[in-house]
Amino acid sequence: MTTGTTPEQNQDREAVARTLRGELDAFQDLVNRYRQAVFAGACAITGNREDAADATQETFLCLYRNLEQFDPERPLRPYLMTIAVNCARSQVRRQRHGRQAEHDEAVIQALPDPRPAPEHTHLRHERRQLLRDALADLPAMLREACVLFYLQGFSCREAAGILKTTEGAVKVALHRARERLLTGPLKEWLST
Repeated sequence: MTTGTTPEQNQDREAVARTLRGELDAFQDLVNRYRQAVFAGACAITGNREDAADATQETFLCLYRNLEQFDPERPLRPYLMTIAVNCARSQVRRQRHGRQAEHDEAVIQALPDPRPAPEHTHLRHERRQLLRDALADLPAMLREACVLFYLQGFSCREAAGILKTTEGAVKVALHRARERLLTGPLKEWLST
């Protein structure tokens, strides 16, 4: 085990090395490990499951094609999420002229979904709709920063690397997103 690395990073390094040796089952392990995170991030950026699925597939194809360029001394997850953000953005650009993005459950797919009691189902649905609409109404940079920081668990520094911006810009985006979310329709819900 390399000093200063996590078990996840060591698993990724081994899977990358095996994939580069031609062992496709090792690449499938990477896909299985990261598919949900990539899909959830793509959903939040594209606004619908169909485009997110396309962006997810494109992400893993791009990773596979460029795996030889990956530095195994760096963590794979931020590298992969950078690809995912770029693929999702490309998908949005392609779809912008074709059709309006759907606002469905995909925007908050990454949020846990504990089964509510039957009497709370309607209220929970309304709140999820409020959150979905509020996230969808944020400008792309604010929404992407929120997804990476709050839903994907990246630090501000990691999110900045993924979004190809500065850590300060991510912090500003998170602050502005919180301000917008707390002054909009979510204000009433969050204060209860």
